[in-house]
Amino acid sequence: MKPSKPNNITLTHILRPRIAVMVILLWFGMSTAVSAVHPTAASIDSILQCIDEAISVSDQYGQKKKERIAYLKSRADQAETLSAKYELTYQLYAEYLPFVNDSAIYYLERCSDIALQMGDDSKAGGCLSLTALCCSNAGMYVESEAILKTINPEKLHGIDLGLYYYASGHISGELAYYGKFENMRRQYAETSANYFLLAQKYLPVGHKYYNQCREMLAQGRKDYRQALAINNEWLHNVKPGSPEYALISFYRYLDYKALGDSIQMMYSLGESVLADIRNAVMDQGSMWEMANLLMANGDVDRSYRYICFTSDCADRFGSRQRLSHISPLLTRIAKEYKAKEEKSGRSLRFTVIAISILSLMLLAVLAYVYRKRNQLAVTRDQLAKSNAQLQDSNAQLQDSNAQFSSLNSQLSSLNSQLTILNSQLSEANSVKDMYVGRFLRLCSVYIDKLEDIRKKVIKRVKNRQYTELAELTRSVEFTSKETDELYATFDTAFLQLFPTFVDDFNALLNPENHILPPDNKSLNTAIRIFALIRLGITDSSKIAEFLHYSVNTIYNYRANVKNGAVCDRADFENRVRQIGMPHSKA
Repeated sequence: MKPSKPNNITLTHILRPRIAVMVILLWFGMSTAVSAVHPTAASIDSILQCIDEAISVSDQYGQKKKERIAYLKSRADQAETLSAKYELTYQLYAEYLPFVNDSAIYYLERCSDIALQMGDDSKAGGCLSLTALCCSNAGMYVESEAILKTINPEKLHGIDLGLYYYASGHISGELAYYGKFENMRRQYAETSANYFLLAQKYLPVGHKYYNQCREMLAQGRKDYRQALAINNEWLHNVKPGSPEYALISFYRYLDYKALGDSIQMMYSLGESVLADIRNAVMDQGSMWEMANLLMANGDVDRSYRYICFTSDCADRFGSRQRLSHISPLLTRIAKEYKAKEEKSGRSLRFTVIAISILSLMLLAVLAYVYRKRNQLAVTRDQLAKSNAQLQDSNAQLQDSNAQFSSLNSQLSSLNSQLTILNSQLSEANSVKDMYVGRFLRLCSVYIDKLEDIRKKVIKRVKNRQYTELAELTRSVEFTSKETDELYATFDTAFLQLFPTFVDDFNALLNPENHILPPDNKSLNTAIRIFALIRLGITDSSKIAEFLHYSVNTIYNYRANVKNGAVCDRADFENRVRQIGMPHSKA
C-alpha cells in the first residue's frame, strides 16, 4: 500500500471529524447487513469445496500475479521521473508483499533509496519501517529490530510516523505471542499496545493498519464484541475477495473464536483462506489455522492436503515462522494415518475370521446333507416295491441334490474369495511393513539433518553470519537431495514388493510405446505414477503432491501412456491395479 504524501495526510486530518460522523450515521445499516449473514453447516461444506477447487487451479492465480508483476516492472523501467519510478516501485512491493518476502523487501529498499533522492527523509523512513514489518512477518525478528534502530522517528511525520509505530508494535506483539517466559510476554504485550495507540494517532482513518490497530487493541482488552463491531465497520469498506478482505475475515475468525461461535468462526476462516488462494497469497496463516481445525475435527485427509499446500506456499514466500508451525501438524497427521492403517488391518483380520467361521458352518451343513443323502438311499431301496413311495423318495433325492449343488457352489465361491482376501491381506501387510519401516528410517534421518541445520543456524546467528545464514535457508540443493532420496526409497521398496512390475506394465503397452526405467533399481516419472496407482493412489491431485508436479502434468502423463495401451483405454488402469494379484478360477 502506497504511503500518502504530506498534503494528503493533512487533508485526511481535516476530514477526519467528518468521516467519523459518516461512520456513526452508517453504523446501524452496516451492522444490520452483517447480522443478516447466518452461515450454516452446509455453508461451511460449500466453502470447503470451493477451497478444494481453488487449490486445484492455484497455479493459474500465481500466473496472473506474475503477469501483473511483469507489467509493472516494464513500466518501472520506462519511468522518466523519480516520482513515477517511486509510485511503480511501491506497487511492485505491494504485489510481492504476500507473494515473495525477499522480493518485497528488495523493492522497499529501492523505494527508500528513491525517496532519499527525492529529498523526502520521512517517506524513506516509512519505507524502512515497512521493511522491518516484512522481516517480522517472516520471523526475522533480529533483522527487524536492527532496521528499526536505524530510523530516527523525529525525521518522520504523518503516515510515515504511523508506519514506524505500527512496525514497532508488530514486532513487540510477535515476541509477546511466541515468547516462553510469562513476565517477558506481558512486557512485550504492553509495549505493543502502546505502540499501536501511537500509530493510531498518525495513520489515516480507514487505513488498513489503522483498522488493525483498533481491532487488535480491542482483542488485547478481551473486548471481543467491540472488536467485532470494528471488524464489521472495516469489512463494509473493502472489496469482497480482495487481499484486505482475507485479512479482515481472519480477524473476524479470531473474534468469533473468542466468542465461542463455531459456525461463524469456521465460515469466516474459510472466506479468508479462499481469498488468500485466489489472490496468490503465499504467507497463509489462515490455511494453517484451517488445517489445525480440520485435524481436530477428524478430517485428516483434507487437513493433510491443506497443510501440504500451505507448506509449499510458505517455502515459496520464505517464512521461517510458518514452516516451524507446519512441522508439528505434519507429525500429528502421520500418526493419524498410521492409526487408520492399524484399524484397517484389524478390520481385514476380522473379515477373514468371519469367513473362516462361515466356511466351517458350510462344512457342517455338507456333512449333514451327506448323512441325509445316505438315509434317503436306504429308504429308496426299502421302498422299491412301491411306485408311489419310490416317486416321493426320488423327489426328495432331487431336492437334496439341488441343495448339495448350491452349497458346493457357495463353498467354491467363498473359498475363492478367501484366497483373494488372504492375498490382499498379505500384500497389504507387506506394503505396510515395507513403507512404515522406511518411513521411520527417513524420519530419523530427517531429524538428524534438522538437528544439524539447527546447530548451523545457531552457530551463524551467534557469529552474526547473516549472509551465510540466508544462503543456508535459501538453499534448493538440500530440498532437491531429500526429494531424490525419498523417490529412491519409494522405488526400492516398490520394486522389492513387485519385482516384475516394469515387465508386466510394458506388456500392457504396444512395443513402440514401452517405457524403460533408467536402471533396474529405480523408476522414471511415468512408471512411478502408475506404481502409485498400483498401490491404490488414483487421485491425480494426491499423485501431483507426492511427485511435486502440477495436476495437469499428471493428467497428461496418464493420458499419453493410456494412448499406447494394447487394451481398452478405459480398462488400462484397472489392469495395472491387478498386476501381481492372484486370479481366482471360475
